[in-house]
Amino acid sequence: MGESFEGWNAWLEDAYLLCTPEDPECLKHHYITRTEKDEPQYTVDEEIAMMNEQITKSEGFDIDFSLFRCLFNYHLVDPDDFDFLDDESEETNGDFMKRFSQESLKRYNDECGTNKYEFHEVVKANFHGSCGYMFLITFQVFDPSDDQEKTFQARIRYTTHYPTEFVFCRPKPNPEVDSHETAEEDVKG
Repeated sequence: MGESFEGWNAWLEDAYLLCTPEDPECLKHHYITRTEKDEPQYTVDEEIAMMNEQITKSEGFDIDFSLFRCLFNYHLVDPDDFDFLDDESEETNGDFMKRFSQESLKRYNDECGTNKYEFHEVVKANFHGSCGYMFLITFQVFDPSDDQEKTFQARIRYTTHYPTEFVFCRPKPNPEVDSHETAEEDVKG
C-alpha cells in the first residue's frame, strides 16, 4: 500500500462536469430545475466557474443548485430517497443525515467539554465522491444557555468498507469572516 497523507479529507474538491443539459442523465436529478428557457443563459465553462466559486466560498456547504443546468460531482441529498445504504435498510437519506449530524454534535460536545448543544434538525446536505462519499451537512442545534437556535456544519466521509470518518463539526462560520480564520475552532473527529 502507498503512504497515507493525513489531512487529504479536508481538501476542497473542485467541481467537474458529469454531463451537460443535453444528456438525459441530467434529468434524473431532482435538484436540476433550470431549463434552456431560463435567463441568463450560462455556458458550461461559466457554470463550472460559478460552481467552483460557491464551493470555495462555502467549503461546499452552501451551493445554489438552481443556478445550474449541468450536472457536477457535487450533489444535493434528497432526504426522501434511499441512496447510500444497502437495499435492506429502511433508513432514508434524511434519517441517515440526521444520524450523522447527531453523532457529529455529540463528538463536538464531548471534545469541547460541554453537552449544551442539542440537535434540532437537518437543514440540508450536499455530497461528492471521495473514496466513498463526503457529506457536507448543515443542521440546526438548540443552545439552552441563551435559548437560541444555531446553525452547525459537519463534514463526514462515509464508505461501507471503512469506519466513518467525522472530519469536523463546527458552528457555521460567519460569512463576514474568512473561513480560514475559523479553522482552529473546528473540532476534528
